Amino acid sequence: MSEPAAATPSLAEGQGEETAQALEAAQKRIAALERKVATLDKINRALMDQVERSLNTSGDSYSLFMHNLTLQRHVEEQTRELQENNQQLHKALSDLQSATDQMIQSEKLAALGALVAGIAHEVNTPLGIGVTAASHLEESVTTLANAFAAGAMKKSDLTGFLATCQETVQIILGNLARAANLIQSFKKIAVDQSSEAWQVIELEAYLKDIIVSLTPRLKKTHIAVHIHCPANLRFNTMPGALSQVLTNLVGNSLAHAFEEGEKGTITITVKPKKQGIVLIYEDNGKGIAREHLPHIFEPFFTTKRGRGGSGLGLHLVYNIVTRNLDGAITTSSAPGEGVTFTMTLPEGKE
Repeated sequence: MSEPAAATPSLAEGQGEETAQALEAAQKRIAALERKVATLDKINRALMDQVERSLNTSGDSYSLFMHNLTLQRHVEEQTRELQENNQQLHKALSDLQSATDQMIQSEKLAALGALVAGIAHEVNTPLGIGVTAASHLEESVTTLANAFAAGAMKKSDLTGFLATCQETVQIILGNLARAANLIQSFKKIAVDQSSEAWQVIELEAYLKDIIVSLTPRLKKTHIAVHIHCPANLRFNTMPGALSQVLTNLVGNSLAHAFEEGEKGTITITVKPKKQGIVLIYEDNGKGIAREHLPHIFEPFFTTKRGRGGSGLGLHLVYNIVTRNLDGAITTSSAPGEGVTFTMTLPEGKE
């Protein structure tokens, strides 16, 4: 079960790397076109000024006419080239936006795919234990039945069998409950991530469901997650968008804030405010370099280029918070002091 789970994110990362490189090339092309358009615009204005000066200069009318005609042709040629370059620029910008949108969608699908693979692997453990316990119980039943049929069953056999049954049933029920809890959390989060509907949720329980859905990733680390949210707080929001934001923020912390095997803490705090909430996400990891901080929400900005980083995780967070959830997000960080993302989210209309 673990091999497919590992292969899927690797493939998505490789495709993201190729797309990011192609988009960087497109951005360079756009920058070159912008410089060329600016140069042509200057030439165009200079030629127009020269035409106006020539028209205001006295002299031989024929020579003046020919000179003006030549200048007008230059202006027309430069204007035509300027228009063509403008069209190329607009097309390049349109292609870049389209490719960005496609890659963001791929990022969402890759996250959902990783969630499916991780939960499938995680559910396999309690189900496997349950099957083993049930097999053990079946053997005990067969042994007792054979002893009874042979007339050799003793009171101690029945007593031992009842003890085995009680212990085995507890194991089976406990592991089935664990599997059911994982599946329920996964179902809720997976369905919500594919939906953009507004709905009223019990926020604390939903935040816990999100963290449960991330168990396959978190259990491989020494990172503890703490949630501080008022009990029974009901909030009208887009659950899927909220789930995507926190999933990406946790993924960002695991990828950038902590070294492999390092202990750390992620804290999610909810503070109610008038007509909304303030959602604060913090980790106590290595923090963000001062020169990188202004760029973290930019598309394709990553400090792990070539090591699986697409540079879209925090860009997607920013877009979801500001566009889908109609909120605002700010960041504060310093090297060695962790990072804090503060999101102000208004409550949706009933």
